[in-house]
Amino acid sequence: MSAHLKWLSAASLKKNFDTKEVIAFILPTTYAYYDGLPKLIALSKGLIVSTSILVFLLLCLFKLYKNFRNNEKAVAEVLETGYFNNFFRPFATVVNDKLQSGSKFTFDFKNKTLPSIETGNVELKIILPESKDKMDNVIMAINDLAKDACVDNGSWVKVQAQDSGKVIIYECPRTLTTIEKHLINGEDEYTNEESIKFHRYFCEKFMKDYKTTQFNFSVSRVM
Repeated sequence: MSAHLKWLSAASLKKNFDTKEVIAFILPTTYAYYDGLPKLIALSKGLIVSTSILVFLLLCLFKLYKNFRNNEKAVAEVLETGYFNNFFRPFATVVNDKLQSGSKFTFDFKNKTLPSIETGNVELKIILPESKDKMDNVIMAINDLAKDACVDNGSWVKVQAQDSGKVIIYECPRTLTTIEKHLINGEDEYTNEESIKFHRYFCEKFMKDYKTTQFNFSVSRVM
C-alpha cells in the first residue's frame, strides 16, 4: 500500500478507530446535520438520509486520519523524549559544566592502540538529519572522522582528535534509525520520503526541549 494510504490499512483501522469518538462526536454531529438540514432547505427524505450517511463516513475518515497522524507524531516525540532526557541532557550538562569551569576532559578510546587524551579544548557538534538517507550519510561521515571514546569514564561518544589538540564530539540521535520498528505498518518498507515527517517531528521536539536549556552548542541539520 502507498505510504499516503497507510492510514486506511487494516492495522491503522485497528489502532486508530475510536468507538468513543464515534459516540461522543461523530454520531451527534451527523444527527445534527440530519435534523437541521430539512429546516434550511427542502430535500427528499432519501437525499437527506444518503447525505447524512456520507457526512458520517467523512467524519469517520477525518478522525481516522487525524488519529493516524497524531500517533505517527507521538512515535517520533516519544523517541525524542527518551533520547533527550536519558542521554543528551545529562551528557550535554556535564560537557557544558566542564567547559564553563575550564576543567579538562579525559578521552579514553575504545581502540586501545590509541592513547588517551586530556584536554580542555573541546567542541560539541549536534547534527539532526532531516531524513533516513541523510541520517545514513551523517553517520557514515561521523564514522570516517571520529572514533569511539569514553568521556571521563562516563558516556561513549564519537570523538575527532585534531593535531592541534582540539577535540570535536559529534552527536547524532541514532535512535531515529529504530523508528520503523515502532510504526503501525512496520512490516512495510520504510522509505526515505516517509521518513522526512518523522525526522521533522523529532527535530521540532528536540529544538523545543533544547531551548529550555542554557546550552550553546552547535546544532545543524548537516555535517
